[in-house]
Amino acid sequence: MKIEVKKLKSKEIPQAWRAAWLVCWVVELDGCTVAGPFASQALAQAVADGRRPGR
Repeated sequence: MKIEVKKLKSKEIPQAWRAAWLVCWVVELDGCTVAGPFASQALAQAVADGRRPGR
């Protein structure tokens, strides 16, 4: 299983999030989004590392 922090922008952002987010960070597990959106890479990385709870 591969955990990755990924930056999404413009058309990469899911339609439901576009009204609130121009750029966001998500945590992916084997290519599937499992946590996010987050305002910063540091926050997304903390969730990926298990230092903060996801949402």
